[in-house]
This record gives sequence, structure tokens and C-alpha cells, in this order.
Amino acid sequence: MMPELNHAIPPEISTLESEIWQEFIWKRCGMYFTQNRLGFLYRRLWERMQIRHIRGYSEYYYYVAFNSDGEKEWQELLALLLNHETSFFRHKPSFAALTKYVLPRLMKEKEKHGVNIITGWSAGCSTGQEVYSMVMTIQEIIGSSSASVNGTHGQSWQIKITGSDISPTALDKARRGQYKSHELRHLSGYYRDEYMTLLGERQNEYDIYQFNDRVRTMAQFGQLNLHDPSNYWVSAQDIIFCQNVLIYLKPETRDEIVRRLCQRLNLGGYLFLAPAEVVGLKLPGVEPVRLSDVLIYQRIH
Repeated sequence: MMPELNHAIPPEISTLESEIWQEFIWKRCGMYFTQNRLGFLYRRLWERMQIRHIRGYSEYYYYVAFNSDGEKEWQELLALLLNHETSFFRHKPSFAALTKYVLPRLMKEKEKHGVNIITGWSAGCSTGQEVYSMVMTIQEIIGSSSASVNGTHGQSWQIKITGSDISPTALDKARRGQYKSHELRHLSGYYRDEYMTLLGERQNEYDIYQFNDRVRTMAQFGQLNLHDPSNYWVSAQDIIFCQNVLIYLKPETRDEIVRRLCQRLNLGGYLFLAPAEVVGLKLPGVEPVRLSDVLIYQRIH
């Protein structure tokens, strides 16, 4: 039985211990804690230390870094450090641009070359809402009657959206495609009724909905650390979303990741970033798309 947490103020941490932990976390996942977020870090460390009955930050560091159960404990700590707060169609201007500008141009260009597949990647997908939002958006544009996972040239379209995240826990939820009714508060009744099924169970007084098979077969999920260049298993894509992820990283790390993402765009593909996360970045081979309230780059060569 898990011990009850003592929510007392975390004990004092030395400057050296703080630096060791910040360096360890940065090397593992690229997450960077500014001065005003260090209190958040210390509280999360303390939560896990109490569960493990460890009283000192140094002792907990050695447990995570060198114990045989350290990798499992790291995943538990990482789940606490990550912000999994997300929602469907979270940045509405981006999905408006996807609907009105990006998809019509992509589809027209693909039809010219007899190509009938649209691929997308949600980099840092958390619990999957962005992935399913992308699938539904593309489905709506193409039209449900012509969208197909097994399409033929000139007749129908294949859709394959990949979601990646560093957290296995978040990915497990994303794969299930199940969400409580309160998690659907930003999803219109149309999308819920058209693409989801009410399951015959409740959880904490909430109804549970699941995306239907035709949506879930168009989505795939896998673990990926954006900070690790050797970990990029996702191939070239037509559309990449990477929003509300880079803000937790050092500026130089953000720039490196954006460059890697641009390299994984198909020619003519589009990269969606959060407008506040990257400023004044000059990237080879891409150019910004001039639309209001969004930050989009297109690969031109």
C-alpha cells in the first residue's frame, strides 16, 4: 500500500544538489527549469522521495541514476515533471490554418502527382488529443466517404498521424483513445457524436468515450525523446505539430529541435509551432507562412 504523502514544505536543497539535479534532468530529456520554476522541481522531487522513504536529495539522485529500479523511478518522476494539460483543438488558429490554408494546398499538390496519402506528426503529443484533432480535421476536409486507410490512387485518401511523447504513461492513454466527459469539454458535440462511442462504464462519475476504429486506425503512437537526435524514428511528414513543448527547453535546445523537425518535413510540408516558443529563428530550406496568429514554416527545398 502506497504511504500517505506528507505535504510539508520540501527540505532545503544545497546549491550543488540543485545543479546536479538540473543537469541530470536536462541530459535525460532536455527539460530546463528557470529560476522561478525551481520550487516546482523541488516539490516534485520531494513527492517521490517521500514515496521511496528517502530523506535526502543526493540519496534520491543516486537511487534514480544508479539503482536497478532507477529507470522505472525516473519514469515516475518524469510523469510528475511533465505538464500533460492539453485539450482537443488546443490552439484554434493553428487548426483554422490547417483547414483553410495548409490542407487544400497539400491535397492539390498531391493530386497533381497521383499521391493519395497525408501524413502528420504530433511531436510531444501528451495523452493524444492533438493527434485525434489532426485526424478529425483531415477527415472533415477530405470527407468521410472518401477517406480510407486502404485507399487507391485518385479514388480516396490514406491518413496516418503519428504521435510521439517521452512519457510512456501518457502514450498508454493516447493509444486507448478513451477520455472522460470532462476532458471533452472543448470538443463540439458534432465531433464527439461523429467520431466517438459512449462506453458502458463510468469513472469518478464521468462518462467514458472512446474514438471509433476508423479514427484510431489512422493514429499511431510511440516514445520519442526530442532532445536525443539518435531517437528520431519518425520518417518525413507532410504536417508536423510541435506546440507547448519547446517552452520548457533552453533556447539553444529549442533551435536544435526545430531544425531537426524541419529536416523531417517532406518537400512542401508544414511545421506548426507555438507563436511564443520560437522567436526570430532562421532555418535553411524553409520559409515562414504569413498568416495571422500562427507560426508555420513550409519546406521549400
